[in-house]
Amino acid sequence: MQFRITKSLLPDTSETSFRKLLQLIAAVVLISVLFSIFSFLALSTVETLPQQSELLLSIFAIASLCLVGLLFLIVRQIIRLFIEKKRKQAGSQLQVRLAVLFGVITVFPSIIVASFAVSVVDYSLRGWFSERISTAVNDSVTIADAYLEEHTRSVRGQVLAMANDVNRDGLKLAQNKQIFNRFITDQVGIRNLSEAVILDGTGQIIAKSRFAFSIIFSDLNREWLERARNDEVVISRTEDNTKIQALVKLNNFVDAYLLVGRFIDSDVLEAVDKTRLAVSDYQSLSIRQFDLQISMAAIFAVISLFLLLSALWIGLSLSGAITNPLRGIISVADAVRAGNLNSRVDVKTDLDEISLLGSSFNSMMDDLSSSQRQLVHANKQLDQRREFTEAVLSGVSSGVIGLTREGIVTLPNTAACTLLDYSKEQMIGSQLTDVLPEFAELLSAIKQGKKRQYNTEVMIVRNDQQLFLQAGITSEKIEGRIVGYIVTFDDVTDLLSAQRKAAWSDIARRIAHEIKNPLTPIELAADRLKKKYRPDDPEKAKQFDQFLTIISRQVGDIGRLVDEFSSFARMPAAILTKQEISALIEEQITLYQNEDELIQISFSKPPHPIYIDADSGLIRQVVANLLQNAIDSTTENKVENPLIRVDLRCDSASAFIEIKDNGPGFQTKNLAKLFEPYVTGRDAGTGLGLAIAQKIIQDHAGQIKLQNHHEGGALITISIPLSGEKKSKDDA
Repeated sequence: MQFRITKSLLPDTSETSFRKLLQLIAAVVLISVLFSIFSFLALSTVETLPQQSELLLSIFAIASLCLVGLLFLIVRQIIRLFIEKKRKQAGSQLQVRLAVLFGVITVFPSIIVASFAVSVVDYSLRGWFSERISTAVNDSVTIADAYLEEHTRSVRGQVLAMANDVNRDGLKLAQNKQIFNRFITDQVGIRNLSEAVILDGTGQIIAKSRFAFSIIFSDLNREWLERARNDEVVISRTEDNTKIQALVKLNNFVDAYLLVGRFIDSDVLEAVDKTRLAVSDYQSLSIRQFDLQISMAAIFAVISLFLLLSALWIGLSLSGAITNPLRGIISVADAVRAGNLNSRVDVKTDLDEISLLGSSFNSMMDDLSSSQRQLVHANKQLDQRREFTEAVLSGVSSGVIGLTREGIVTLPNTAACTLLDYSKEQMIGSQLTDVLPEFAELLSAIKQGKKRQYNTEVMIVRNDQQLFLQAGITSEKIEGRIVGYIVTFDDVTDLLSAQRKAAWSDIARRIAHEIKNPLTPIELAADRLKKKYRPDDPEKAKQFDQFLTIISRQVGDIGRLVDEFSSFARMPAAILTKQEISALIEEQITLYQNEDELIQISFSKPPHPIYIDADSGLIRQVVANLLQNAIDSTTENKVENPLIRVDLRCDSASAFIEIKDNGPGFQTKNLAKLFEPYVTGRDAGTGLGLAIAQKIIQDHAGQIKLQNHHEGGALITISIPLSGEKKSKDDA
């Protein structure tokens, strides 16, 4: 009976896997037989002894590759077996015992066979390279060399004897070339030579034997001529080793030489060459005798080790095939315990005890899977409901945060993340008091109180800006038990600011009306006093004029204050036209530079014009107001080398004006309130300049931002949308 685990990592123990195992066993046996055949062929042919080491090396390399592959398979199975044993899986002990048993059964026969084979090879090699055989082989070379030496001595004697005959009768023979040729031919026949030629130093033939074609048409070596001129008999063999040639100088002739040749029997030469080649191979093999012994021993060792590892691998594989059915059931149970309810025991045979156990287990798993599907379906419905809730909350402008009963954030909407400057990932899973400590009192109140809902106004600080939130918290109950809380809040900062500005505007209008009415009579009365009641006494007149001057100056100051109140209370509507903003800024900078040369004002702008839709008078008022504030900040704080820097830049949508000074900067605690009316950081300030500037910029659909520069000093940034024509040009 066989089992498999569906959707698991267990090895397949099906019939197909078992057939593959049998095929691999057959392959191992076949490889062993082939190694044995190759080794036998390598040692059985005496003629191939010089090439045996290369063949044995090839066999050794192939066997080593097979050994490495087999060793890899065994190591992998052993590692898996140790892992299974460490995990205490069923069948691991049995697998170890079977593997050891197969190894023990194989190791002793393998060692005996390998030792016997090595001994046989060693005995054979010792017989081949004995002293008796070595002497016989060397003597055969000596005999072959003696044969060739005898031919050489014979040719040497014959050429000297023939040269003496030619020298003796040469003067007579030279008078008739035919007689001379016949004489040379007779000499060749008498002296058992093959051919003879008499030639001079230039290679011209003086006389020749009848069949001297090979000598006539062969090139005469100049080195031979030099040696012959020195009275030396030159003996050589042709390139094809079929003929011995001899060259000697004829002393009774002027620069004449006798060249003779004798053919050697080709069969004898072939036998001599074979003898030399055989002796050379024998000597080479004799030198490599020890290497050959080591190679053969290594091959037999590798083959024996291959058989041993093959037996071990087969034992591991067979033991796995035996123990896998039981392991399959246990592994399925472990997989189910780990949460994989799709695992099943695949029963392949007729019903028996283990099959009944597997079938019962599968029935149980079917019931569990059905329950799991129902639970997954319920969870999907909950997820869909949660996604629907998130979709609804994402479209709500108010901030909404879902909490557990412990106060842990579970569901913040987009508005809440934006207002609180947190990402959704940062908020989920955190305590509400960690991300929003200002709500701790509100959360504590609903936990300790009896009401289901609490509302309050909370002030928080984000990015150095004060935000006022209208917050509420509601408890969520199921069957009378609190399961969580819902926190909601709205940003009412702008609303409160607008309410305060409206209130201050009404107050300013009333104050301006009530104060401005009596100012004119007071000023007129002061003039009349000066004209009608000025004393004649110079000393008293001087004092009288001082009092009237003080009254006039204070009336003027009050008038200017009333004018500011009126400006704040009745801001004129902006009349927007297309303006080049850099020109407006440069006008104001020029005015202030001319007033005080001690203050340096720098202005940087892009090379191209920047157009906005603006009211030129109101924009000049804003720039003048901000420049005046920067000048007052540097002069009142006695800054050395006061510097104001104005930068103009733009992107595809807006123009940006940055005004920076090197004064002390803004007070951080008042930074969020500086745009409110009558809030100022200067002793002589009215607190209306920034409020008016903000109102003007907002009327131009822009924004104004206050901050302290990282290098020191105040930094004011204004952004105003570009003119529609400029936008179109930039987009193009």
